[in-house]
Amino acid sequence: MAKPPYRALRILLRILAVLLAFGSFVMIFSNMPLVVRVFMQPPEAEMSTLLLFLVKEMGGIMAMLAALLWFASRDPLRNVAVIDALIVGLLVLSVTPLISLATLPIREIYPAYLIWGRSLVRLVIAGVFYFLRPRSADSAAWRA
Repeated sequence: MAKPPYRALRILLRILAVLLAFGSFVMIFSNMPLVVRVFMQPPEAEMSTLLLFLVKEMGGIMAMLAALLWFASRDPLRNVAVIDALIVGLLVLSVTPLISLATLPIREIYPAYLIWGRSLVRLVIAGVFYFLRPRSADSAAWRA
């Protein structure tokens, strides 16, 4: 039996991998003025060398995720675990900003509607990947 193509999933994974790679390189090679601009002009007390260090570390983690997604896009059927981890990660990332919104005074720095909007977009993207992910019946047919 022939492999199912999963063309839409492969394209979405590659687009997301390229976007993550671009964002990770921006984070890794950023400097303090760029970070201040990206964070929408926060107070100077909120910006520190430690924050810049953490932004660069997160850029490295994002580069690793971009590589995982790129390799998973080559054969989604064999890499269902990577796609499932992406879905779970997007779900966690859609909930954690809302928890921060409820527990931290983040509204002084960042508008609440942008936090809600980001969470909603992440939830929708997770739903799209869940809808497109390979099912166990497809992998059983492919292995046979």
